[in-house]
Amino acid sequence: MDSRIKYLFFALLIFSSFQVFSQEELLNRKITLHIEAASLDSVLTEITSQSGVQFSYNSKTIDATQPITLHAKEETIENILNKIGTQADFGYVVVKNQIVLKPAKKKPEDAPEFTISGHVRDQETGETLPGATVYEPHSGAGTISNNYGFYSLTLPKGSYGLQYSFVGFELKTVQIDLEKDQKKDVEMTLNAETLGEVTIVSDQRVEEIEKSQMSRIRVNPASLNTLPEFAGEVGLIKSLQTFPGIKTHSDGSAFFFVRGGNKDQNLILIDEAPVYNPAHLFGYYSVIIPDVAKEINIYKADLPISKGDRLSSVIDVHTKDGNLNNYSLSGVLNPLIYRFAFEGPVAKDKASIFTSYRHSNFRWLYSLATNDASLYLYDLNAKLNWKINKNNRLYYSFFYGKDNFTNNTINEEGGIRWYNFTNTLRWNHIFNNRLFSNLTFYSSTYKYNLLAETTVWESEISNVSLSYDFTLFQNPQTTLKFGFSQTFHEFNPGNLTTGENLSFVPKISAPKAAKTVFYINREQQINEKWSWKAGLRIPVWNTSGPAVVYQFDSSYRVTDTLTVQDGEGIETFVNLDPRVSFRYKLTSTASLKTSLGIYHQYIHQLSNSISPFSSFEIWMPSGNTLKPQRANMMAVGLNKFCERSKLEFVTEAYYKWMFNQIDYEPHASLLLNPLIEGELRFGNAKAYGIEFSLRRTEGRLTGWISYTYSRVLKKIDGMNEGKEFPAYYDRPNDFSIYLSWHLSKRVNFSANWTWYTGSAITTPIGFYDFNGNTVPLYGEKNNDRLPDYHRLDLALAWMLSKPGNQFQHSLNFAIYNFYNRHNPVSINFNKVETKEGKFVVPANLYGTSEIMTTQKYLLGIMPSITYKFKI
Repeated sequence: MDSRIKYLFFALLIFSSFQVFSQEELLNRKITLHIEAASLDSVLTEITSQSGVQFSYNSKTIDATQPITLHAKEETIENILNKIGTQADFGYVVVKNQIVLKPAKKKPEDAPEFTISGHVRDQETGETLPGATVYEPHSGAGTISNNYGFYSLTLPKGSYGLQYSFVGFELKTVQIDLEKDQKKDVEMTLNAETLGEVTIVSDQRVEEIEKSQMSRIRVNPASLNTLPEFAGEVGLIKSLQTFPGIKTHSDGSAFFFVRGGNKDQNLILIDEAPVYNPAHLFGYYSVIIPDVAKEINIYKADLPISKGDRLSSVIDVHTKDGNLNNYSLSGVLNPLIYRFAFEGPVAKDKASIFTSYRHSNFRWLYSLATNDASLYLYDLNAKLNWKINKNNRLYYSFFYGKDNFTNNTINEEGGIRWYNFTNTLRWNHIFNNRLFSNLTFYSSTYKYNLLAETTVWESEISNVSLSYDFTLFQNPQTTLKFGFSQTFHEFNPGNLTTGENLSFVPKISAPKAAKTVFYINREQQINEKWSWKAGLRIPVWNTSGPAVVYQFDSSYRVTDTLTVQDGEGIETFVNLDPRVSFRYKLTSTASLKTSLGIYHQYIHQLSNSISPFSSFEIWMPSGNTLKPQRANMMAVGLNKFCERSKLEFVTEAYYKWMFNQIDYEPHASLLLNPLIEGELRFGNAKAYGIEFSLRRTEGRLTGWISYTYSRVLKKIDGMNEGKEFPAYYDRPNDFSIYLSWHLSKRVNFSANWTWYTGSAITTPIGFYDFNGNTVPLYGEKNNDRLPDYHRLDLALAWMLSKPGNQFQHSLNFAIYNFYNRHNPVSINFNKVETKEGKFVVPANLYGTSEIMTTQKYLLGIMPSITYKFKI
């Protein structure tokens, strides 16, 4: 392992020994006791005398006179209390700055067990609440509702006060007498006072129950609205750059990179269906609208074993189901964009619908200058939710988004356009109190067109998939997940057609592909301290005709051409992707976690441009030349939650080995090239880093600070003389701070500042004259960097109506790039020819004939005002 990452991991492990962010550090205070048959009350008094720790208990439930014998030298209070608790039959919790003793709840060996299960819902809308916690405080047993709000908890026979919690909602305690299996649907009430205060979900109970899951960010979609907007919208992709370990490309781009992975190594799911281009307007807007989402989960490592085959991240978005109880209309109005959403019951408490429509309003900007232009974007989300009965539920959802940037004249059209289309049908079935299943069928299509008069260049990727997932809640300590999926892919790597849809050049073909996946995952809590999760994913990838397959030698010259007929097999890959993670509980609010996993990726986006815009996007399947990409990834992290100050500290270090990574021959031709695979170069890469984040999750002032140090180094055969070089998205330092201040119940101010090291680029190391021309001389690849990027965004949200009114409306004022920073996206050394025939640098029309650098940037200061309403 690289020595630098060794130091990072070592530093993280050393850091985990310091418990400084909570009042519960008192558990780590060390004392010495030598006690023989002394009363519990006198023992506690002695502990208080030595440590200053205060105790409280109910004398009716805790016998303070029972004798205690204990010998401990320089041991922590936590260890001492565990030993005393074994003798005196009690447990304890830390409340504020004191320790509260509680009677231990023991399970008789022959006590029967029963299961309580059901759904957790929003009382107002009837929406299910994924990620809600169900917790039994005495035993510490608990569970978390799944993506569909279903929970299942098995406990010994008895009476319990179960606590149901969800961020932004009031804690609800439900008394039950568990004498048989029960079904219990629980409705929770929105806490209006804290709504919007939590942006990143941080719930100590989640940490307690989730055991070994790491590297996941749970985002509260509603509270993303407190982030500063760009031209009327808060998009998820723009928000990603404020999270540690995630780097966006630049202004005006939807590309992002996670822990050293390339832009195509991220899987974005909307209701289980993949979206291949998350951008509107080249990335200024995102296809994922927070107001449409019910739940957003971002995985940077320890990826869900049931979710796709990508190397770096999964962004899993579940859209709103629709209000089962009441009708609602909401809207957003901005000079550049408008959006309307409608939801309500089709049959009250039985079926509901949710729809959202968004369209741009750009024409007033350009109509006087170029009336023939047609520049617009729009998208449509819709979802139907039907509760068939208590054990069965259907969901149907679709998303369609289109961008059009063309110039129309008589019988001619030029420009670009693209669209995404997904639709998903899901069936939830509850077999019994412990076994939940979800059957999903989806299709997804992405097309990209480049138009020139009557000629169209088009690339496309589409797929259909059927999957069946099962979750077995065996007991509070054990959860088993298993399932399978079958997916079929079709690819168009870019073909040219005329207006009569005739082939203009020889057709460029790509094989069809089919992927079959089986998976199983078990999560187990061993004891109070240790838990683990282990799983195995087995993908089987097949490519088949019709296609023309080219074989290349080591110099990338064609050696053979094979014409494969429809249905004839080309290549098969079978891989085993094991994953394992562990958690060690340091204290009741701190834990140390680690994960290891192997991942494979079978589809690849080819693009040799570092432009921030979507352009010439070609997707290709793994085959005889383009092998599956592979990553071996390990991570270790520390989580610390501070109840009193509502602070959460998270730090994680990671190392990733990546194989069969793709780069390109200099001046590679990817457009209309049947031999496109001969333009590719392959090699390995490594990525490592350490991330820190400190979040305040409740109160009038909320937000977070994050910092990441990371490196991404490639070694590609035949490039850079065989030496390592930094990837374009290698940015060693990345810092961001986000603050949200509730000035009053109706006014909120927020600010976001981002800074990171400039991207790696290749620049000349010198120049020489040749026949009177100045020629640049290049050295190592990516030997230089763009200037550092930084930007400040500000926003003020003013609620015009009183909280609780049926009609809610607000004004949002935002300034993107407040101090008008010009962040370059490229540096040029080229000259241009003036009308006088002179060649000069574009930014220096009166300059000399010497080559000078010029920088291009996309955005300066950008103010906006947005009106929002909801009825």
